[in-house]
Amino acid sequence: MVRKLDLDYSDRIVDVVEEGFDVVIRTGAATDSRLVRRSLGRFSGQIVASPQYLELRGRPETPEELASHACLRQRSPATGKLAEWPLMMANSIHFTIPETISATTIEPLIYLAEKGFGIAFLPPFAVYNQIADGCLVPLMDDYIRETGEFAALWPTSRHLSPRIRAFVNFLAERLRFDMSEVALVR
Repeated sequence: MVRKLDLDYSDRIVDVVEEGFDVVIRTGAATDSRLVRRSLGRFSGQIVASPQYLELRGRPETPEELASHACLRQRSPATGKLAEWPLMMANSIHFTIPETISATTIEPLIYLAEKGFGIAFLPPFAVYNQIADGCLVPLMDDYIRETGEFAALWPTSRHLSPRIRAFVNFLAERLRFDMSEVALVR
């Protein structure tokens, strides 16, 4: 028997039911009541910069010091809003992280950070290899709050077939393991 797995990578929010997806993996809160949700694990973001950028511009030690740095920000493709950098501040003063360059996906932000264009706030699983290779350096880990959760979602109206159940169980086991590996880098 031939099995088929069709993967669709997209930063757009798909309509799981209307577009016929069996399972989607998302970060953030699920707002569609037509979907069943299973948590796959939580993660924190990571502030990173290249060694070249830090040599040229200096290493910020506190969130407030980011005000004088080039910051690479992610912008929501759906709302146009900049993603927050969930930092714990030493005081209650609110300040805005500067926006030097923004992008709607993380791939260009990773590239720009590697090339020394600025400091970025990215998921640790997206920059794990760059940190391990020394292309990016983690910054201010003590100031970062837990930021997200992975979840598998599927339509409530569908019977959860053994194949989909096995896939979701595989994801739950593997992503939890991988997230603990990533946490070791921090």
